[in-house]
Amino acid sequence: KPNVISYSAVVEALESASRFEEAAELLMEARGHGFYIKAFTSTSKIDLHDCSEAVARTIMRIVLSEVQSGFRKPGKLTIITGWGKHSEVKPVLPGEVRSFLRDIYDLELTEVPGNRGRFVIPLGSIQKWLEI
Repeated sequence: KPNVISYSAVVEALESASRFEEAAELLMEARGHGFYIKAFTSTSKIDLHDCSEAVARTIMRIVLSEVQSGFRKPGKLTIITGWGKHSEVKPVLPGEVRSFLRDIYDLELTEVPGNRGRFVIPLGSIQKWLEI
């Protein structure tokens, strides 16, 4: 029976092969089975705690696709990555998600003072991205 580890592994393999649509479809299937629920419980807050880098990127692709298609109303998005308290070495997710959103989507991000595990994509940044 699939679990979060097997879903994460397949999403990572699909993403590394640039099969982003299939990765998103699989992730939505996993969500239907109760996995990655925290990431989708709010329209304005995306909680990526406990996600791998590939899963976090795929979730952000889904969220931004929903905004672009009109399924999700454009608004300020708060992204929670955590700050790596449980990382064995150096935290990876906070920097990876920020870089991904800046480099791939050209989004402007706002840091939350005193909380390095959380940042905001302001509405103006999303609106500017939608105009491109």
